[in-house]
Amino acid sequence: MDSIVLVMLVWLLAALWVFALVMMGITGDVTPAESIVGSVVAVLLAFAAARHAFPYATLFGLLTLGVGAVALPMMRHYLNRQAHAQMDAELMEQACYAVEFDPKNWGALVQLATLCYRYDLMEHAVHYLEQAVQMAPLYTYNEKRMLRDWQHELQHFGRRTGFTPCLNCGARNPVGPLRCARCGVLLLPMLVRGRWIPKRLLQKVVRVWGISTLGVGMMLLVAGALPGSVALMLVPLLILLTGGAILWVLRKQ
Repeated sequence: MDSIVLVMLVWLLAALWVFALVMMGITGDVTPAESIVGSVVAVLLAFAAARHAFPYATLFGLLTLGVGAVALPMMRHYLNRQAHAQMDAELMEQACYAVEFDPKNWGALVQLATLCYRYDLMEHAVHYLEQAVQMAPLYTYNEKRMLRDWQHELQHFGRRTGFTPCLNCGARNPVGPLRCARCGVLLLPMLVRGRWIPKRLLQKVVRVWGISTLGVGMMLLVAGALPGSVALMLVPLLILLTGGAILWVLRKQ
């Protein structure tokens, strides 16, 4: 009875995997070929568990599909957050250009300060909001109240660094200038983009999952079906092939 329940659970996880991979193929997170290959791997694991194709097939399918089912939504959520960070970096870049074109553009300064606060750049947020309030003291009532709150937060809870690192050349710039004094790039958009991971990471995760699943499954099948001397020769070879394929995927641009 327990075996039947475990096999049914493996099939349920496989169905969830197939659904998730099909959706990712539709949205373009993975290629159609990767979606098909991943779905086939999930279905093969379910069949292997149902037929007990190799030792511990049910446990292996349950563990592989279960870990993937937990990790995949977490990865999607993380990548969605990074995509939002990329959009905010573009907004920050536009605000920087607006301030460079007109240093008295208090609206752009407020937007820049708000984006800095969103990404925990408290010193920068306070600095730019102070500039905005000084330039338009009669039109920034809400901004004045927000500035007092930010100053209190920075004083009691914030982390002061006193500089802005340049992710392009490594120089340390004072808080305030929009561009790096050494290489001239915009500083703040790069700080936000530094948290962004390309969408290709999700594709690599799916590929590594598929390769490692097939590799381990083949090893268990060989170890259970072939004589000990033959298995002793083939298992290390499968380990090398699986590891080489994973390294190739990780190093591929």
